[in-house]
Amino acid sequence: MIFLKILPLLIPLIIFLIPIISRSYLKFLFTKNKTNKDDLILACDKCGTYSHQSIIIKKRDKNFCSNECASA
Repeated sequence: MIFLKILPLLIPLIIFLIPIISRSYLKFLFTKNKTNKDDLILACDKCGTYSHQSIIIKKRDKNFCSNECASA
């Protein structure tokens, strides 16, 4: 009996919350795998110099700051 009295109040609340919850879930799905490359600073495996990820040279699964370090 009480459920039937509460049901008309719950239906609009549920209809209101479904788009909000689905929108936040979709945002989470599309943004969870993105890494912010602007903030990544890595150390060179040969000389230890810290460099921005955009200029790091990857060779043999190691990070190098320049071609000189990568070729040595």
